[in-house]
Amino acid sequence: MKYTKTLIAVLFSLLILPLIIGCGGGGSSSTSASTSTGIMSLSITDAPPMLGEDVTEVNIAIIGIEYNKDGKWVEAEDFEGPQVFNLLELQDGNSLHMGDLILPAGHYKELRFKLAAPENPSDVRSNPDCNITFADGTSVPLFVPSGSSSGFKAKGEFDITANAKIEITADFDVHKSIVVAGASGKYLLKPVIRIVVTELSGGVEGNIVDIADYDPTEDALIVFAYEDGTYNSSEDGTFAGSVSSAEVDMESGEFTLAFLEEGTYDLVVAQYAGATFTDVVAVKENVEVTKGTEVSVDINTSAL
Repeated sequence: MKYTKTLIAVLFSLLILPLIIGCGGGGSSSTSASTSTGIMSLSITDAPPMLGEDVTEVNIAIIGIEYNKDGKWVEAEDFEGPQVFNLLELQDGNSLHMGDLILPAGHYKELRFKLAAPENPSDVRSNPDCNITFADGTSVPLFVPSGSSSGFKAKGEFDITANAKIEITADFDVHKSIVVAGASGKYLLKPVIRIVVTELSGGVEGNIVDIADYDPTEDALIVFAYEDGTYNSSEDGTFAGSVSSAEVDMESGEFTLAFLEEGTYDLVVAQYAGATFTDVVAVKENVEVTKGTEVSVDINTSAL
């Protein structure tokens, strides 16, 4: 009997040993996983303006953020939404902090922003936070033709380092993102967003030296930033290849291009009559932008 009890005890010990080891191993993996994440501190800005029609607000509501890891889209659980922004308040280098999000360590090439936007443009009630407001107090909804459930991709590479924080700025390009749909007058939202590592970016503080030659009640000037050698005059009027843009203060001649990646840029100055493009009045080539600094640039449009 004593021998039988001893045998049973030995067998029982052999059976539970793998479980004990497994539990110990699980604890070790959990600790390792907790140290293989970093923090993405995410902010939002809007460099380009929206011209014409006395627009006072361009409001968007972001309800979720996703990141692409190993080919799969994963929702950032730390994001608290919806968050509503008037993009016109986020120009000239201004930005708003959206939150600190915990991401697995690794290299990333894109994020995805999920917006609250109606698929039916006549249903304003379904989208109280995504709209355009005009100076007379009226507002219209922003309509997403393809739906918003899958979100909108934002391109830009960055690295999340374990136990470290990186500051990322999402530049929402209003100039390219909002389109008026022909005679219907519906406003289509097709977001164009770029991702910039904030500490690796720089900016341009510019001045149009002959601003007195323009009528501030009739004229508007927009400065478009192109990566060196990429500007093509055939795209005048759309400026689709530009990286960013800024509206010129028609009284002082000043403008600000913020959150530009380090590199060489060509600055293209376009003239508008209200919201209608009329002409390119200047091109300033070979502007060097260095991270962490703002370069000063004077442009004379009468020299073109």
